[in-house]
Amino acid sequence: MTHKSALEADIVVAGAGHNSLIAAAYLAKAGFQVIVLEARSVIGGNTVTEELTMPGFRHDSCASAHVLIQANPLMRNNELGLDAYGLDYVFTDPAVVMPFDDGASITMWRDPARTVDELSRFSHQDAASYIELLREWSDVLKSVHAANMNSAPSDHDPSTRAEKRYAEIAEKSAMHVITDRFSEPHVQSFIAWLSFATIQDIRRPGTGILPFSVTSGRQEFGWALPRGGSIMLPNACAALIEAHGGQILVNAPVSEIIVEKGRAVGVATSEGRVVKARRAVLSTIHAALLPEVLPEGALPEDVVASAKEWRAGLTMFTVHLAVRGSPLVRVGDQRVESVALAIGSKTGLLEQIKKHDEGHTHPVDPWMLAVMPCTVDPARAPEGMSVMKFLSIGPRNLDGITWDEEKPRLASALLDRALKHTTLVEGDVLAAVAECPLDLEARNPHNFLGSCHGGELLPERSGINRPFRGWSEYRMPVAGLYQTGATTHPGGSVSGRPGRNAARVLLDDLGVDPRTVMA
Repeated sequence: MTHKSALEADIVVAGAGHNSLIAAAYLAKAGFQVIVLEARSVIGGNTVTEELTMPGFRHDSCASAHVLIQANPLMRNNELGLDAYGLDYVFTDPAVVMPFDDGASITMWRDPARTVDELSRFSHQDAASYIELLREWSDVLKSVHAANMNSAPSDHDPSTRAEKRYAEIAEKSAMHVITDRFSEPHVQSFIAWLSFATIQDIRRPGTGILPFSVTSGRQEFGWALPRGGSIMLPNACAALIEAHGGQILVNAPVSEIIVEKGRAVGVATSEGRVVKARRAVLSTIHAALLPEVLPEGALPEDVVASAKEWRAGLTMFTVHLAVRGSPLVRVGDQRVESVALAIGSKTGLLEQIKKHDEGHTHPVDPWMLAVMPCTVDPARAPEGMSVMKFLSIGPRNLDGITWDEEKPRLASALLDRALKHTTLVEGDVLAAVAECPLDLEARNPHNFLGSCHGGELLPERSGINRPFRGWSEYRMPVAGLYQTGATTHPGGSVSGRPGRNAARVLLDDLGVDPRTVMA
């Protein structure tokens, strides 16, 4: 490749998703000159807010809820002061409302006592089990989870009593935990719906911590939304980076990580532009695609083989809508304002996962999330209008039908479910855009094989094995090359943990005490 004249920085970052921007922000604040390159014309990766349906209607094209990141010291301790750069969160109450087809409903309020009262209408025993679940999380599991998620896997101490209890629960399946602790069908469906929020197969061993972590997170923070849309998080990070002398380059897809004498020394874009790295290269290129941007032989054979074995797991189906008015949730005879609407049943979810594995959708009783951000952030749409989003799952590769045929059918089924449980009527829908896993993959190369969550968190792809066995510390086999993003520990969703963890390791390697910018 013929390279054009090079830019240069201390650290070059390939990709501008929220994790890489968080890492870059820490590095910039620590005094390093940073250049971030992004393939698209907009930064943010899967935390982007765009006009997808009609002018003036600003949709979160992928992630909406920023719940997991609230427990990250980045936010908990306001380490980067991102509020000074326009980031402002709304912590919704209620957190989520779940109406059922039989007319019953469960509302999760941020006051745990009110949520317990909701559950008591179905089962006093299950309500007591819910209290115990929150207590065990708060007293034992939460601190272990925080330590595990907010550090590299090698930093964990599995010998403590709390760690052993955490590991005992985590190795079970989420469904085992749910059915062991709760017996009433509505309550089981409610906890199962919450546990599926990270789009991991709740039947699989290794997901047992999800009923604790996701439920407690929603209980504490509601449906945490950045005012102005998901893009406000990457925008704040970018503003901080630029305020500290860094640069963000868009329309700059990295096609090559340049290696000289066994060390990563920069990157080249597909147009031949070179950006040299004096100290390190930080990649958020999908781990499965890393061998394609490195010189042949740069990675050990076992790492290349591991990259080829990466699995997407469950993939998502989304419908974005521009609508008239501000839909309310039907709860019996009442109408409730809620950002998040939960629809589905435990039975339907389990059948949907089974169908997904077989290459089919499940429009009859699907797991479904409807997000209505204008409930708390009306500026996301023109006056008197709203944006809505439906999320469910669907396999990337369908059996016996194409997505061109299936998209309108599944989108219509999800709309019918929403019409049943909200004040929305079909005539209120001004425009709708349905997106299957193929569409999500086309928008963002990090959605490799249609996965928005960094792939399946199988035991062989988690903890010390993520992204590759023996390379879980954010350092890659090539000297000077570091990795972050959803394919690294602890995985996908908007947690910011891969970004902060990678920055912590990089700072330490560069001789800077991470505590200079981290609590």
